[in-house]
Amino acid sequence: MRKSGAAAVGCVLSVALSGVADAGEVVSSSAAAFDLATLQPYIPLTSEVVLSSDEIVALGKQDKFEILPASAVGDPVRPERTNSPVANFINGVEYNLQHIDVSQNGDYSFEVFWDQSKSVKWDILALYGGITLFGVNNWDWGSSGYHFESEGWFGEDTKYGGMDKLGHAYTGYVVSQYFTQRIAHSVDDPTNAAITGALLGMGFQTYIEFFDGFSGGHGFSYEDLIADGIGAGFSFLRNTVPGLAEKVDFRLEYWSASDYHDWDPFTDYDGQRYVLALKLSGFEKLDQTPLRFVELQAGYYTEGYTDESRDAGVEPTRNPYLAVGLNLNELLGQAPEVADTLPGMAASTLFTYWQPPYTYVSTSYHD
Repeated sequence: MRKSGAAAVGCVLSVALSGVADAGEVVSSSAAAFDLATLQPYIPLTSEVVLSSDEIVALGKQDKFEILPASAVGDPVRPERTNSPVANFINGVEYNLQHIDVSQNGDYSFEVFWDQSKSVKWDILALYGGITLFGVNNWDWGSSGYHFESEGWFGEDTKYGGMDKLGHAYTGYVVSQYFTQRIAHSVDDPTNAAITGALLGMGFQTYIEFFDGFSGGHGFSYEDLIADGIGAGFSFLRNTVPGLAEKVDFRLEYWSASDYHDWDPFTDYDGQRYVLALKLSGFEKLDQTPLRFVELQAGYYTEGYTDESRDAGVEPTRNPYLAVGLNLNELLGQAPEVADTLPGMAASTLFTYWQPPYTYVSTSYHD
């Protein structure tokens, strides 16, 4: 291992001094480069030295420091188990609400996919079981023979004016984001988690679309499947393209159209808005100015494109819009005593995917 700053072949390691590290807790045994000054007084300091993987393991067993991948520096540390189930639950929730960097990709194989998928097997079973029950009870799965349906995209004469396509893209995105972060929180090395998360998200959406083919009111739609892929693909890009997550959010706003709908954020298309938000805080030249609290938004919503609103005589309209909004997460970050608490972390996650009403000024408003 050569003394060459942070450069390394294969995996860059950093050394974090730690008095509580478990003996032998070494995440990677790959040969890598160190700044040798961090290892004093545990090894002699010379101008150049090579450490084998066995020597790295031996250093970790000294209980003086923990060796971690450079990508993990600054990431949350998995909490240790305690004798209190309540404390374990709270610690687990706090840990999973903290973001882990998943921008690193490496050699990918079915073995990588399988191992990472197994780390979230209970999440997979819960989501598939839940959506199966929901589909049978609410989407009439199993009510007809298998059939296909071409639904179009955003045309005036389409059934939902394109809101269902945005719904598929958004769901594919959110489910992929969920799997990506859950994998990152469940494995030692989050490399390739963004790929596996997007594949699992797309698989979940494909499962839904397949069984829509057995629904008398739906049918298998290629347009829906393409929209699912766009959402999963955006999740992958947002997680791996440097700076994209800091600049762009994809969110849902829901405002129940209560005059002719029950509260239903899943299929009440009259009450939904989909938003792409460009966060000025993500730009280096603006992140220390008051403009960091500002977002530029582009959104879309419809009215009159559900059976309930048609029966109520609402004229169908398709409504793209532009808006200037508040970056709520940037505002929340101004109060770290709140942002670093469990409610604060939950709010930060929520604001990443949900657009609260009345937090922007737009070219159109809810009636």
